[in-house]
Amino acid sequence: MKKCSFFLLAALLALSACRHDEVPPGVLGHDQMVAFLGEAYLLEGQYAVATRYAYDSVPDGLAGAYDALLDSLGFTRAQVDSSLTFYAAHAERYEAIQEEVLARLNGIQPLE
Repeated sequence: MKKCSFFLLAALLALSACRHDEVPPGVLGHDQMVAFLGEAYLLEGQYAVATRYAYDSVPDGLAGAYDALLDSLGFTRAQVDSSLTFYAAHAERYEAIQEEVLARLNGIQPLE
């Protein structure tokens, strides 16, 4: 009986480890978050340079640009909100996403 219990416990642990990598429905995956955040940061930077706005609020023009970005990527505001909430509770995952976004943005060559 102890052997059976051990194998059952090991199987349950293995299954739970597989599900750990999954995100709930309605939450953007790792690569989707990297794509969204990278584009959003570029958009914010372009808007800040063009309008000299402070980052303490989102101006109306930028809100419209976010909507266009979401449309181009095929994401909804609800998906982004759910994703940010999910990743806020999973800091290791969010940190990995941010590191990849930073690496991609650092790889962009400036216009000459």
